[in-house]
Order: sequence, then C-alpha cells, then structure tokens
Amino acid sequence: MGFGGISVWQLIILIAVFAPAIHVLVSERSHGGAKFGWFLAILFFSWVGYIVFLIVTQSTKDSLSRRRDQA
Repeated sequence: MGFGGISVWQLIILIAVFAPAIHVLVSERSHGGAKFGWFLAILFFSWVGYIVFLIVTQSTKDSLSRRRDQA
C-alpha cells in the first residue's frame, strides 16, 4: 500500500530525515545565520546534529532567562 508511488516506509523515512531540519527552521532557539548553520549541520549529520542543536540552544536559552531574572 502506498501513496502515489511512495510506500509507507519511505514516507516514514522521509519524515524522520526532514523533521529535525524543519524544526530548526521554525524554532525560535536560534536566529539569522546561526539558524542556517544549524540547518546545514542537521542536513549533513541528521539526528546527531539535531541532538547537539537541542543541547546547545537549550543551555543558551536557560542562561538568558537566568540573566533576565537577576536584572
């Protein structure tokens, strides 16, 4: 069973490959050139790059919120 020439498994694989890249593009965790850099990193390194993106940008977000609370 497929969707116009593409099987269900191929569709699942496409979603698994491109979902992290799409999330980086719509995320507010990074901006401008950094967002494009993360997008390229995720395209080349897929899930490893995505995990690094989540770890690095989360720590930056937490530090910014802590700075605002201290001010």
